[in-house]
Amino acid sequence: MTVEEELIVTTFDGVVIGAGHNGLTLAAYLARAGLKIAVRERNSEIGGGTSTEEPTLSGYRFNLHSNFFMGFRHAPMMRDLELHRFGFSFIEPPVQQAAAFRDGSCVVIHQDLDATCTSLARFSKQDAKTFRDLYHLYAVKMRPLLVSLLYNAPLPIDDLLDRLSGPEAKEFLSHAQHDLFSVVRKHFEDDRIRTLFTSYMHVVTTENRPGSGIVFPAIFANVMGFGLPVGGAVTFPMALERVVKTGGGVVLYDADVKEILTNSNRATGVRLANGNTINGQNFVASAIDAPSTMQMVGENMFSEDVREKLNSWHWGNHSLVTLHLALRSRPLYKSRSFDPDIDRAFNIFFGMDDIEQVERCFTQCEAKKFPDVLMGNGACNSHFDPSYAPTDGHSAFWWPFAPYAVEGNPENWDHHKDEYAQRILDVWREYATNLDDDNVRARFLFSPLDVERLNVNMRQGAVRMGAYIPSQLGINRPHPQLSGTRTPIEGLYLSGSSTGNGGGINGAPGYIAANAITEDLKLKRPWTPVPMPEWRH
Repeated sequence: MTVEEELIVTTFDGVVIGAGHNGLTLAAYLARAGLKIAVRERNSEIGGGTSTEEPTLSGYRFNLHSNFFMGFRHAPMMRDLELHRFGFSFIEPPVQQAAAFRDGSCVVIHQDLDATCTSLARFSKQDAKTFRDLYHLYAVKMRPLLVSLLYNAPLPIDDLLDRLSGPEAKEFLSHAQHDLFSVVRKHFEDDRIRTLFTSYMHVVTTENRPGSGIVFPAIFANVMGFGLPVGGAVTFPMALERVVKTGGGVVLYDADVKEILTNSNRATGVRLANGNTINGQNFVASAIDAPSTMQMVGENMFSEDVREKLNSWHWGNHSLVTLHLALRSRPLYKSRSFDPDIDRAFNIFFGMDDIEQVERCFTQCEAKKFPDVLMGNGACNSHFDPSYAPTDGHSAFWWPFAPYAVEGNPENWDHHKDEYAQRILDVWREYATNLDDDNVRARFLFSPLDVERLNVNMRQGAVRMGAYIPSQLGINRPHPQLSGTRTPIEGLYLSGSSTGNGGGINGAPGYIAANAITEDLKLKRPWTPVPMPEWRH
Protein backbone atom coordinates (compact mmCIF):
# COMPACT_ATOMS: atom_id res chain seq x y z
CA MET A 1 0.00 0.00 0.00
CA THR A 2 1.31 3.47 -0.85
CA VAL A 3 0.57 6.74 0.93
CA GLU A 4 -1.33 7.85 -2.17
CA GLU A 5 -3.92 5.20 -1.38
CA GLU A 6 -6.57 6.31 1.06
CA LEU A 7 -5.92 5.15 4.62
CA ILE A 8 -9.06 4.00 6.40
CA VAL A 9 -7.22 4.48 9.69
CA THR A 10 -4.73 7.29 10.28
CA THR A 11 -4.27 6.56 13.98
CA PHE A 12 -2.66 3.28 14.96
CA ASP A 13 -1.50 1.73 18.21
CA GLY A 14 2.05 2.25 16.99
CA VAL A 15 4.13 3.44 14.05
CA VAL A 16 7.32 1.70 12.88
CA ILE A 17 9.76 3.63 10.69
CA GLY A 18 11.45 1.36 8.16
CA ALA A 19 10.34 -1.92 6.60
CA GLY A 20 13.65 -3.71 6.77
CA HIS A 21 13.74 -7.01 8.60
CA ASN A 22 14.14 -5.42 12.05
CA GLY A 23 11.21 -3.04 11.66
CA LEU A 24 9.01 -5.82 10.31
CA THR A 25 10.13 -8.23 13.05
CA LEU A 26 9.05 -5.68 15.66
CA ALA A 27 5.75 -5.02 13.87
CA ALA A 28 5.02 -8.73 13.45
CA TYR A 29 5.55 -9.46 17.14
CA LEU A 30 3.35 -6.54 18.19
CA ALA A 31 0.68 -7.60 15.72
CA ARG A 32 0.74 -11.01 17.42
CA ALA A 33 0.24 -9.16 20.72
CA GLY A 34 -2.94 -7.59 19.35
CA LEU A 35 -1.74 -4.11 18.35
CA LYS A 36 -2.65 -2.35 15.09
CA ILE A 37 0.67 -1.31 13.56
CA ALA A 38 1.55 1.01 10.66
CA VAL A 39 4.97 0.37 9.12
CA ARG A 40 6.28 3.05 6.77
CA GLU A 41 8.98 2.47 4.16
CA ARG A 42 10.60 5.25 2.12
CA ASN A 43 11.37 2.93 -0.83
CA SER A 44 8.88 1.43 -3.24
CA GLU A 45 9.57 -2.05 -1.89
CA ILE A 46 10.33 -3.59 1.49
CA GLY A 47 13.39 -5.45 2.64
CA GLY A 48 16.23 -3.00 3.25
CA GLY A 49 19.26 -5.24 3.74
CA THR A 50 17.19 -8.27 2.73
CA SER A 51 16.58 -7.33 -0.89
CA THR A 52 16.53 -9.64 -3.91
CA GLU A 53 16.65 -8.33 -7.48
CA GLU A 54 17.22 -9.43 -11.09
CA PRO A 55 19.71 -6.77 -12.25
CA THR A 56 21.26 -8.74 -15.13
CA LEU A 57 19.00 -11.13 -17.07
CA SER A 58 15.45 -12.27 -16.40
CA GLY A 59 15.31 -15.19 -14.00
CA TYR A 60 18.75 -14.63 -12.47
CA ARG A 61 18.03 -13.65 -8.87
CA PHE A 62 20.66 -12.01 -6.66
CA ASN A 63 20.61 -11.04 -2.99
CA LEU A 64 22.08 -7.54 -3.08
CA HIS A 65 22.93 -7.40 0.63
CA SER A 66 22.42 -10.26 3.05
CA ASN A 67 22.90 -13.74 1.68
CA PHE A 68 24.15 -15.90 4.54
CA PHE A 69 21.57 -16.20 7.32
CA MET A 70 23.78 -17.15 10.26
CA GLY A 71 22.44 -19.29 13.11
CA PHE A 72 18.84 -18.88 12.00
CA ARG A 73 17.72 -22.23 13.35
CA HIS A 74 18.16 -20.69 16.82
CA ALA A 75 16.25 -17.47 16.05
CA PRO A 76 13.12 -17.16 18.23
CA MET A 77 10.99 -15.59 15.48
CA MET A 78 11.08 -18.81 13.50
CA ARG A 79 8.90 -20.52 16.12
CA ASP A 80 7.20 -17.48 17.70
CA LEU A 81 5.91 -16.09 14.40
CA GLU A 82 5.59 -19.45 12.60
CA LEU A 83 7.34 -17.98 9.60
CA HIS A 84 7.18 -21.27 7.71
CA ARG A 85 3.41 -20.73 7.50
CA PHE A 86 3.96 -17.34 5.85
CA GLY A 87 6.33 -18.40 3.10
CA PHE A 88 9.84 -18.28 4.61
CA SER A 89 12.28 -21.17 4.72
CA PHE A 90 16.03 -21.65 4.42
CA ILE A 91 18.53 -24.32 3.48
CA GLU A 92 21.68 -25.20 5.45
CA PRO A 93 24.02 -26.91 2.94
CA PRO A 94 25.97 -29.87 4.40
CA VAL A 95 29.28 -28.32 3.28
CA GLN A 96 29.25 -24.87 4.81
CA GLN A 97 32.51 -23.01 4.17
CA ALA A 98 35.69 -23.28 2.18
CA ALA A 99 38.83 -21.21 1.73
CA ALA A 100 40.65 -21.68 -1.57
CA PHE A 101 44.29 -20.70 -2.06
CA ARG A 102 46.35 -19.89 -5.14
CA ASP A 103 48.51 -22.99 -4.77
CA GLY A 104 45.42 -25.14 -5.30
CA SER A 105 44.91 -26.20 -1.69
CA CYS A 106 41.78 -25.48 0.35
CA VAL A 107 40.25 -25.76 3.80
CA VAL A 108 36.67 -27.06 3.99
CA ILE A 109 34.18 -26.66 6.86
CA HIS A 110 31.34 -29.22 6.93
CA GLN A 111 28.30 -29.47 9.16
CA ASP A 112 29.79 -32.84 10.04
CA LEU A 113 32.36 -32.14 12.75
CA ASP A 114 34.54 -35.14 11.97
CA ALA A 115 34.72 -34.26 8.27
CA THR A 116 35.70 -30.69 9.18
CA CYS A 117 38.46 -31.84 11.52
CA THR A 118 39.77 -34.20 8.84
CA SER A 119 40.08 -31.24 6.46
CA LEU A 120 41.82 -29.08 9.06
CA ALA A 121 44.16 -31.89 10.10
CA ARG A 122 45.68 -31.92 6.61
CA PHE A 123 47.29 -28.64 7.65
CA SER A 124 47.47 -28.94 11.44
CA LYS A 125 46.34 -31.73 13.75
CA GLN A 126 46.54 -29.30 16.65
CA ASP A 127 44.20 -26.84 14.89
CA ALA A 128 41.78 -29.67 14.18
CA LYS A 129 41.72 -30.50 17.89
CA THR A 130 41.31 -26.83 18.79
CA PHE A 131 38.41 -26.49 16.37
CA ARG A 132 36.69 -29.53 17.89
CA ASP A 133 37.13 -28.15 21.43
CA LEU A 134 35.88 -24.68 20.45
CA TYR A 135 32.90 -26.17 18.63
CA HIS A 136 31.82 -28.21 21.64
CA LEU A 137 32.25 -25.19 23.92
CA TYR A 138 30.63 -22.39 21.90
CA ALA A 139 28.40 -24.05 19.29
CA VAL A 140 27.01 -26.67 21.68
CA LYS A 141 27.56 -26.12 25.39
CA MET A 142 27.40 -22.31 25.53
CA ARG A 143 24.88 -21.93 22.71
CA PRO A 144 22.02 -21.04 25.11
CA LEU A 145 24.15 -18.27 26.61
CA LEU A 146 25.05 -16.87 23.19
CA VAL A 147 21.38 -16.90 22.11
CA SER A 148 20.34 -15.15 25.32
CA LEU A 149 23.06 -12.53 24.88
CA LEU A 150 21.87 -11.86 21.32
CA TYR A 151 18.14 -11.64 22.03
CA ASN A 152 18.25 -9.61 25.23
CA ALA A 153 19.20 -5.96 25.61
CA PRO A 154 22.95 -5.62 26.30
CA LEU A 155 23.85 -5.43 29.97
CA PRO A 156 26.35 -3.11 31.66
CA ILE A 157 29.63 -4.93 32.11
CA ASP A 158 29.28 -5.16 35.90
CA ASP A 159 25.81 -6.69 35.59
CA LEU A 160 27.08 -9.11 32.97
CA LEU A 161 30.01 -10.18 35.13
CA ASP A 162 27.60 -10.83 38.01
CA ARG A 163 25.71 -13.25 35.78
CA LEU A 164 28.74 -15.12 34.41
CA SER A 165 31.08 -17.19 36.52
CA GLY A 166 33.36 -20.18 36.25
CA PRO A 167 36.39 -21.04 34.08
CA GLU A 168 34.37 -21.24 30.84
CA ALA A 169 32.90 -17.80 31.40
CA LYS A 170 36.38 -16.48 32.18
CA GLU A 171 37.70 -17.90 28.91
CA PHE A 172 34.70 -16.46 27.06
CA LEU A 173 35.32 -12.98 28.46
CA SER A 174 39.08 -13.19 27.85
CA HIS A 175 38.47 -12.59 24.14
CA ALA A 176 37.89 -8.92 24.98
CA GLN A 177 41.67 -8.62 25.48
CA HIS A 178 42.29 -9.25 21.79
CA ASP A 179 41.89 -7.67 18.38
CA LEU A 180 40.69 -9.79 15.45
CA PHE A 181 44.13 -10.98 14.40
CA SER A 182 45.49 -11.75 17.84
CA VAL A 183 42.36 -13.70 18.81
CA VAL A 184 42.75 -15.92 15.75
CA ARG A 185 46.48 -16.33 16.41
CA LYS A 186 45.62 -17.28 19.99
CA HIS A 187 43.55 -20.26 18.87
CA PHE A 188 45.13 -21.46 15.61
CA GLU A 189 48.70 -22.06 14.44
CA ASP A 190 48.53 -22.88 10.71
CA ASP A 191 48.66 -19.84 8.44
CA ARG A 192 45.98 -21.05 6.03
CA ILE A 193 43.56 -21.80 8.85
CA ARG A 194 44.36 -18.45 10.44
CA THR A 195 43.67 -16.79 7.10
CA LEU A 196 40.26 -18.47 6.84
CA PHE A 197 39.18 -17.33 10.30
CA THR A 198 40.49 -13.77 10.08
CA SER A 199 38.60 -13.40 6.78
CA TYR A 200 35.53 -15.01 8.33
CA MET A 201 35.66 -12.61 11.30
CA HIS A 202 35.83 -9.62 8.95
CA VAL A 203 32.76 -10.73 6.98
CA VAL A 204 30.57 -9.09 9.63
CA THR A 205 32.57 -5.88 9.03
CA THR A 206 34.27 -6.03 12.40
CA GLU A 207 37.18 -3.59 12.53
CA ASN A 208 40.55 -4.82 13.76
CA ARG A 209 40.68 -2.88 17.03
CA PRO A 210 41.77 -3.87 20.54
CA GLY A 211 38.74 -5.40 22.23
CA SER A 212 36.99 -6.50 19.03
CA GLY A 213 38.07 -10.08 19.69
CA ILE A 214 35.05 -10.37 22.00
CA VAL A 215 32.92 -11.19 18.92
CA PHE A 216 34.90 -14.39 18.28
CA PRO A 217 32.79 -16.87 20.31
CA ALA A 218 29.49 -15.77 18.79
CA ILE A 219 30.84 -15.73 15.24
CA PHE A 220 32.65 -19.04 15.67
CA ALA A 221 29.49 -20.67 17.05
CA ASN A 222 27.78 -20.10 13.68
CA VAL A 223 30.58 -21.29 11.41
CA MET A 224 28.54 -24.45 10.69
CA GLY A 225 25.16 -22.71 10.71
CA PHE A 226 24.94 -20.65 7.50
CA GLY A 227 21.53 -20.75 5.83
CA LEU A 228 20.39 -19.75 2.34
CA PRO A 229 16.88 -18.23 2.17
CA VAL A 230 14.80 -20.20 -0.33
CA GLY A 231 13.71 -17.95 -3.19
CA GLY A 232 15.81 -14.99 -2.07
CA ALA A 233 16.53 -12.93 1.04
CA VAL A 234 13.42 -10.84 0.36
CA THR A 235 11.21 -13.80 1.29
CA PHE A 236 12.05 -13.08 4.94
CA PRO A 237 10.57 -9.55 5.11
CA MET A 238 7.72 -10.67 2.85
CA ALA A 239 6.77 -13.34 5.40
CA LEU A 240 6.98 -10.80 8.22
CA GLU A 241 4.78 -8.41 6.26
CA ARG A 242 2.13 -11.13 5.96
CA VAL A 243 2.18 -11.59 9.74
CA VAL A 244 1.67 -7.84 10.21
CA LYS A 245 -1.24 -7.73 7.76
CA THR A 246 -2.83 -10.84 9.28
CA GLY A 247 -2.88 -8.91 12.56
CA GLY A 248 -4.67 -5.96 10.97
CA GLY A 249 -1.62 -3.78 10.40
CA VAL A 250 -0.52 -1.97 7.25
CA VAL A 251 2.81 -1.51 5.47
CA LEU A 252 3.08 1.80 3.59
CA TYR A 253 5.52 2.03 0.67
CA ASP A 254 6.92 5.32 -0.69
CA ALA A 255 6.29 6.85 2.73
CA ASP A 256 9.37 8.91 3.60
CA VAL A 257 9.30 10.02 7.25
CA LYS A 258 10.82 13.46 7.76
CA GLU A 259 9.86 14.13 11.37
CA ILE A 260 8.97 12.26 14.53
CA LEU A 261 6.19 14.16 16.29
CA THR A 262 6.23 14.73 20.04
CA ASN A 263 4.02 16.31 22.67
CA SER A 264 5.26 16.98 26.21
CA ASN A 265 8.31 14.74 25.67
CA ARG A 266 6.19 11.89 24.32
CA ALA A 267 6.34 10.50 20.78
CA THR A 268 2.91 10.76 19.16
CA GLY A 269 3.42 9.94 15.47
CA VAL A 270 5.33 10.83 12.33
CA ARG A 271 5.10 13.39 9.55
CA LEU A 272 5.83 12.23 6.00
CA ALA A 273 7.60 14.11 3.23
CA ASN A 274 4.22 14.85 1.59
CA GLY A 275 2.96 16.49 4.80
CA ASN A 276 0.67 13.65 5.88
CA THR A 277 0.81 12.51 9.48
CA ILE A 278 0.36 9.05 10.95
CA ASN A 279 -0.44 8.93 14.64
CA GLY A 280 0.81 6.29 17.05
CA GLN A 281 -1.29 6.20 20.21
CA ASN A 282 1.18 4.13 22.21
CA PHE A 283 4.57 4.35 20.58
CA VAL A 284 6.83 5.21 17.63
CA ALA A 285 9.70 2.85 16.84
CA SER A 286 12.57 3.69 14.51
CA ALA A 287 14.16 0.80 12.64
CA ILE A 288 16.55 3.11 10.79
CA ASP A 289 19.92 4.29 12.06
CA ALA A 290 20.17 6.05 15.41
CA PRO A 291 21.86 9.25 14.10
CA SER A 292 19.03 9.83 11.59
CA THR A 293 16.44 9.08 14.26
CA MET A 294 17.94 11.72 16.51
CA GLN A 295 17.73 14.28 13.71
CA MET A 296 14.08 13.40 13.04
CA VAL A 297 13.00 13.99 16.61
CA GLY A 298 15.41 16.83 17.41
CA GLU A 299 18.89 16.75 18.95
CA ASN A 300 17.75 18.82 21.92
CA MET A 301 15.73 15.82 23.16
CA PHE A 302 18.93 13.90 23.90
CA SER A 303 21.80 14.43 26.32
CA GLU A 304 24.98 16.14 25.18
CA ASP A 305 26.87 12.86 25.51
CA VAL A 306 24.42 11.05 23.22
CA ARG A 307 24.49 13.89 20.70
CA GLU A 308 28.28 13.85 20.56
CA LYS A 309 28.38 10.07 20.08
CA LEU A 310 25.75 9.90 17.35
CA ASN A 311 27.09 12.92 15.48
CA SER A 312 30.49 11.22 15.30
CA TRP A 313 29.15 7.73 14.52
CA HIS A 314 31.81 5.55 12.89
CA TRP A 315 30.29 3.97 9.81
CA GLY A 316 33.32 1.80 9.08
CA ASN A 317 36.64 1.75 7.27
CA HIS A 318 35.59 -0.88 4.75
CA SER A 319 32.52 -1.91 2.84
CA LEU A 320 31.77 -4.59 0.26
CA VAL A 321 31.72 -4.48 -3.53
CA THR A 322 29.82 -7.34 -5.15
CA LEU A 323 30.29 -8.83 -8.58
CA HIS A 324 27.16 -10.75 -9.61
CA LEU A 325 27.45 -13.17 -12.53
CA ALA A 326 24.71 -14.74 -14.65
CA LEU A 327 26.34 -18.00 -15.78
CA ARG A 328 25.72 -21.00 -17.99
CA SER A 329 27.55 -23.33 -15.58
CA ARG A 330 28.40 -22.92 -11.91
CA PRO A 331 31.97 -21.92 -10.97
CA LEU A 332 34.42 -24.79 -10.58
CA TYR A 333 37.48 -24.17 -8.44
CA LYS A 334 40.91 -25.57 -9.17
CA SER A 335 41.17 -26.59 -5.48
CA ARG A 336 38.72 -29.43 -6.25
CA SER A 337 41.73 -31.58 -7.13
CA PHE A 338 42.99 -31.07 -3.57
CA ASP A 339 39.60 -31.64 -1.92
CA PRO A 340 36.57 -32.39 -4.14
CA ASP A 341 34.23 -31.34 -1.32
CA ILE A 342 34.82 -27.72 -2.29
CA ASP A 343 32.38 -28.44 -5.14
CA ARG A 344 29.64 -28.69 -2.49
CA ALA A 345 30.72 -25.73 -0.37
CA PHE A 346 28.21 -22.92 0.17
CA ASN A 347 30.32 -19.93 1.29
CA ILE A 348 33.73 -19.79 -0.41
CA PHE A 349 36.59 -17.44 0.58
CA PHE A 350 39.47 -16.61 -1.71
CA GLY A 351 41.87 -13.85 -2.68
CA MET A 352 44.16 -14.11 0.36
CA ASP A 353 46.98 -16.57 0.95
CA ASP A 354 48.29 -15.50 4.33
CA ILE A 355 47.28 -13.35 7.27
CA GLU A 356 49.62 -10.52 6.21
CA GLN A 357 47.63 -10.14 2.99
CA VAL A 358 44.42 -9.93 5.03
CA GLU A 359 45.96 -7.15 7.11
CA ARG A 360 47.15 -5.32 4.00
CA CYS A 361 43.70 -5.44 2.42
CA PHE A 362 42.11 -3.68 5.39
CA THR A 363 44.96 -1.20 5.73
CA GLN A 364 44.39 -0.21 2.11
CA CYS A 365 40.63 0.06 2.63
CA GLU A 366 41.21 2.38 5.57
CA ALA A 367 43.49 4.46 3.35
CA LYS A 368 40.70 4.63 0.71
CA LYS A 369 42.70 2.61 -1.80
CA PHE A 370 41.27 0.02 -4.17
CA PRO A 371 42.96 -3.04 -2.60
CA ASP A 372 45.71 -4.76 -4.52
CA VAL A 373 44.73 -7.78 -2.42
CA LEU A 374 41.12 -8.37 -3.42
CA MET A 375 39.72 -10.87 -0.92
CA GLY A 376 36.30 -11.88 0.27
CA ASN A 377 33.67 -14.57 0.05
CA GLY A 378 30.80 -15.56 -2.21
CA ALA A 379 28.50 -18.32 -3.33
CA CYS A 380 26.63 -19.89 -6.22
CA ASN A 381 23.14 -19.84 -4.70
CA SER A 382 21.49 -21.62 -7.62
CA HIS A 383 23.64 -24.69 -6.90
CA PHE A 384 21.64 -25.14 -3.67
CA ASP A 385 18.31 -23.56 -4.61
CA PRO A 386 17.37 -23.75 -8.32
CA SER A 387 14.91 -20.85 -7.95
CA TYR A 388 17.86 -18.42 -8.09
CA ALA A 389 18.42 -19.01 -11.84
CA PRO A 390 16.78 -20.38 -14.99
CA THR A 391 17.02 -24.14 -15.53
CA ASP A 392 19.88 -23.69 -18.01
CA GLY A 393 21.94 -21.31 -15.88
CA HIS A 394 23.41 -20.35 -12.51
CA SER A 395 23.70 -17.18 -10.44
CA ALA A 396 26.91 -16.58 -8.50
CA PHE A 397 28.50 -13.67 -6.67
CA TRP A 398 31.71 -12.66 -4.94
CA TRP A 399 31.96 -9.69 -2.57
CA PRO A 400 35.51 -8.52 -1.86
CA PHE A 401 36.19 -5.87 0.74
CA ALA A 402 36.61 -2.34 -0.57
CA PRO A 403 36.47 1.28 0.65
CA TYR A 404 33.43 3.49 0.20
CA ALA A 405 35.39 6.41 -1.29
CA VAL A 406 38.11 5.10 -3.61
CA GLU A 407 40.89 7.71 -3.74
CA GLY A 408 38.65 9.85 -1.53
CA ASN A 409 35.75 10.01 -4.01
CA PRO A 410 32.82 7.55 -3.86
CA GLU A 411 31.77 8.54 -7.38
CA ASN A 412 34.85 6.77 -8.68
CA TRP A 413 32.75 3.61 -8.38
CA ASP A 414 30.53 5.01 -11.15
CA HIS A 415 33.36 6.48 -13.22
CA HIS A 416 35.39 3.25 -13.27
CA LYS A 417 32.71 0.59 -12.79
CA ASP A 418 33.70 -1.52 -15.80
CA GLU A 419 37.37 -1.38 -14.85
CA TYR A 420 36.68 -2.45 -11.26
CA ALA A 421 34.35 -5.23 -12.41
CA GLN A 422 37.05 -6.57 -14.72
CA ARG A 423 39.71 -6.45 -12.01
CA ILE A 424 37.45 -8.39 -9.65
CA LEU A 425 36.58 -10.96 -12.30
CA ASP A 426 40.25 -11.40 -13.17
CA VAL A 427 41.04 -12.32 -9.56
CA TRP A 428 38.04 -14.68 -9.40
CA ARG A 429 39.38 -16.42 -12.51
CA GLU A 430 42.62 -17.19 -10.67
CA TYR A 431 40.64 -19.60 -8.49
CA ALA A 432 37.76 -20.73 -10.74
CA THR A 433 38.70 -22.63 -13.89
CA ASN A 434 35.60 -22.03 -16.01
CA LEU A 435 34.70 -18.32 -15.77
CA ASP A 436 35.60 -17.57 -19.39
CA ASP A 437 33.58 -15.25 -21.59
CA ASP A 438 31.54 -18.15 -23.00
CA ASN A 439 30.30 -19.05 -19.52
CA VAL A 440 29.56 -15.51 -18.32
CA ARG A 441 26.26 -14.38 -19.82
CA ALA A 442 26.05 -11.10 -17.89
CA ARG A 443 27.67 -9.34 -14.97
CA PHE A 444 26.60 -6.65 -12.53
CA LEU A 445 28.76 -4.69 -10.10
CA PHE A 446 27.05 -3.50 -6.93
CA SER A 447 29.36 -0.97 -5.29
CA PRO A 448 29.54 0.54 -1.79
CA LEU A 449 28.01 3.68 -3.31
CA ASP A 450 25.12 1.57 -4.61
CA VAL A 451 24.68 0.17 -1.10
CA GLU A 452 24.13 3.70 0.20
CA ARG A 453 21.79 4.59 -2.66
CA LEU A 454 19.51 1.64 -2.01
CA ASN A 455 19.56 2.05 1.77
CA VAL A 456 20.18 5.62 2.83
CA ASN A 457 20.79 4.58 6.43
CA MET A 458 23.73 2.43 5.29
CA ARG A 459 25.80 5.58 5.05
CA GLN A 460 29.20 5.30 3.43
CA GLY A 461 28.33 1.78 2.39
CA ALA A 462 28.00 0.64 6.02
CA VAL A 463 26.21 -2.65 5.41
CA ARG A 464 25.63 -3.07 9.16
CA MET A 465 24.78 0.58 9.82
CA GLY A 466 27.92 1.20 11.80
CA ALA A 467 31.30 -0.42 12.33
CA TYR A 468 31.79 -3.19 14.85
CA ILE A 469 34.32 -1.59 17.16
CA PRO A 470 34.35 -1.79 20.98
CA SER A 471 32.80 1.68 21.34
CA GLN A 472 29.90 0.52 19.10
CA LEU A 473 29.35 -2.98 20.46
CA GLY A 474 27.19 -4.31 23.27
CA ILE A 475 25.82 -1.64 25.58
CA ASN A 476 27.79 0.96 23.61
CA ARG A 477 25.66 0.39 20.50
CA PRO A 478 24.67 3.09 19.88
CA HIS A 479 25.11 4.49 23.41
CA PRO A 480 24.61 3.12 26.96
CA GLN A 481 21.57 5.39 27.36
CA LEU A 482 19.93 3.89 24.25
CA SER A 483 21.13 0.29 23.86
CA GLY A 484 18.03 -1.21 25.50
CA THR A 485 15.91 0.27 22.65
CA ARG A 486 14.21 2.80 24.97
CA THR A 487 15.05 6.50 24.56
CA PRO A 488 14.68 9.62 26.76
CA ILE A 489 11.50 10.41 24.80
CA GLU A 490 8.55 8.52 26.26
CA GLY A 491 7.08 6.13 23.71
CA LEU A 492 10.03 6.38 21.30
CA TYR A 493 12.04 3.20 20.74
CA LEU A 494 15.03 2.23 18.59
CA SER A 495 14.90 -1.07 16.71
CA GLY A 496 17.44 -0.73 13.90
CA SER A 497 20.82 -2.28 13.16
CA SER A 498 22.74 0.53 14.88
CA THR A 499 21.09 -0.52 18.15
CA GLY A 500 22.47 -3.01 20.67
CA ASN A 501 23.05 -6.48 19.14
CA GLY A 502 22.14 -5.10 15.71
CA GLY A 503 23.95 -5.26 12.41
CA GLY A 504 23.26 -8.78 11.23
CA ILE A 505 20.27 -10.59 9.79
CA ASN A 506 18.99 -11.89 13.10
CA GLY A 507 16.01 -9.67 13.99
CA ALA A 508 17.50 -9.06 17.45
CA PRO A 509 16.87 -5.27 17.66
CA GLY A 510 13.25 -5.74 16.55
CA TYR A 511 12.77 -8.63 18.96
CA ILE A 512 14.29 -6.73 21.90
CA ALA A 513 12.15 -3.67 21.14
CA ALA A 514 9.01 -5.85 20.96
CA ASN A 515 9.69 -7.16 24.45
CA ALA A 516 10.38 -3.64 25.78
CA ILE A 517 7.18 -2.20 24.28
CA THR A 518 4.95 -5.04 25.47
CA GLU A 519 6.49 -4.72 28.94
CA ASP A 520 5.92 -0.96 29.03
CA LEU A 521 2.34 -1.32 27.78
CA LYS A 522 1.73 -4.24 30.18
CA LEU A 523 0.53 -6.46 27.34
CA LYS A 524 0.23 -10.21 27.53
CA ARG A 525 2.77 -11.77 25.21
CA PRO A 526 1.76 -14.78 23.10
CA TRP A 527 5.43 -15.82 23.13
CA THR A 528 7.95 -16.73 25.82
CA PRO A 529 10.91 -14.31 25.83
CA VAL A 530 14.41 -15.70 25.56
CA PRO A 531 15.75 -16.02 29.15
CA MET A 532 18.24 -13.47 30.44
CA PRO A 533 21.94 -14.38 30.14
CA GLU A 534 23.25 -16.62 32.90
CA TRP A 535 26.30 -18.91 33.15
CA ARG A 536 27.53 -20.45 36.40
CA HIS A 537 29.68 -23.51 35.77
